[in-house]
Amino acid sequence: MDPLKRKTYPDDHWLRSHDPEKALAAYLDQQSKAYSRAKNAFILELLGDLKGKRFLDYGCGAGMFTVHAALEGAAEVVGVDAEDTALSTAVHFARQERVHHLCRFIHSEEFPSFSSRGRFDVVLMKDVIEHVPDDQGLLRDAAASVVPGGLIVLSTQNSLSLNYLLQGTYHRVLRKDKEWFGWDETHLRFYTAMSLQKKLQVAGFQSVAWRSVYLIPYKLPPLPSSDKKFVRLNALSWIDKKLGGIFPYNRLGWNIIVKAEASRRVTQPVSLAPLTIRELPAAPALMTRESVRVK
Repeated sequence: MDPLKRKTYPDDHWLRSHDPEKALAAYLDQQSKAYSRAKNAFILELLGDLKGKRFLDYGCGAGMFTVHAALEGAAEVVGVDAEDTALSTAVHFARQERVHHLCRFIHSEEFPSFSSRGRFDVVLMKDVIEHVPDDQGLLRDAAASVVPGGLIVLSTQNSLSLNYLLQGTYHRVLRKDKEWFGWDETHLRFYTAMSLQKKLQVAGFQSVAWRSVYLIPYKLPPLPSSDKKFVRLNALSWIDKKLGGIFPYNRLGWNIIVKAEASRRVTQPVSLAPLTIRELPAAPALMTRESVRVK
């Protein structure tokens, strides 16, 4: 068992907010940035057509892709997260998009156990694996939750990237901060495409497609005279769109995204230990606002 423990977000992070409306607004603002738009576009491409599929969004956060799957006609949609406040925001979002009756949300610290009849066609883990102490165990449990030939789409930060060379050298070498694991203080480790592929293979997955974003850093430190936290050169995100799907650049961005297929020879799911999980009830009626979709 990995001795690491999952790190929790500070109380002022949107994930910990007990006001779903404010949390959702903060989350959608975050997802509107050029980096997130480029990454989300690639994730949508790799997920493909979800109509009629059984879809699991593990580490669903505020539920953007959970809601997307429901809107796209997935046969079953399940969102799982360790933060109950994040799930409350996801329920809020699903009700706002009028798909709450199509979604099931589960609060769980661990990967829930699903029966052989309840396995999924597609599992998404967007920026999750770097938070989980037992990452190999997580992938093994994911393999047990998909049908033979089922898909997993996974994204994470990549140490074999220009941004890591720049920021990682500054934080980990010059400042000697060995606890720096990227932009999120709750991360536990970095990956490369090679290390991630090896872990997927051990779990029974075979990678079939790669994408990457933030090939060239475009969120930069501000000038000394500026009152801004960052200078964003968003026009540089076109490089991600042009090169992020082409080898070898599709494995060299700050964030790498992989689609992998489970072995078609798997006929029985791995037996998982029983877990205490809690499904969130439907949220109260919400104010109407303009629909927001992933684009």
